[in-house]
Amino acid sequence: MAVDLKAEVTRPLALILAALAALGWVLFGLASWSSASVQKAQRLQILELAEKSDKLSGDLNRQVEAAGQLADLQAKVGATREELTRVSQTRNDVQADLLAAQRNLSGARRELSEADRNLQTQSQKLADLQSAAETTGASAEPAAAAKPSRRGGRRSYRRGRRR
Repeated sequence: MAVDLKAEVTRPLALILAALAALGWVLFGLASWSSASVQKAQRLQILELAEKSDKLSGDLNRQVEAAGQLADLQAKVGATREELTRVSQTRNDVQADLLAAQRNLSGARRELSEADRNLQTQSQKLADLQSAAETTGASAEPAAAAKPSRRGGRRSYRRGRRR
């Protein structure tokens, strides 16, 4: 059976089938090319996502380390606050002791100034008594010359000094 191609090509059904076959092959080629391009794009996206995943994993590790360091710093801050509280309490205690010591010092200064005034008063009284004793001794010397004494005229001076 011989097939006459001219006759077959002129039939509309054969032409339609040939055109559809050619169109199918063109569509198959385009689909293959499109599929390859989509697969290439997907591979690139997979590589980018893997890089981003690695980067995010590194960031997560750094943040975990930072969180650990933050916890350490928070512990140090807590300890420092406790130390500050203790130091503040100690400072308050020392200030209270200092205030008490200043009050005691003021009292001691008042007592010292009063003792100094008393000493000056006593010194003045002593000087007055000595001058009175010298005056008495000078007037007693003529009487002592008339009546001799065992210890001499110094006895009245000594008594005045003892008082």
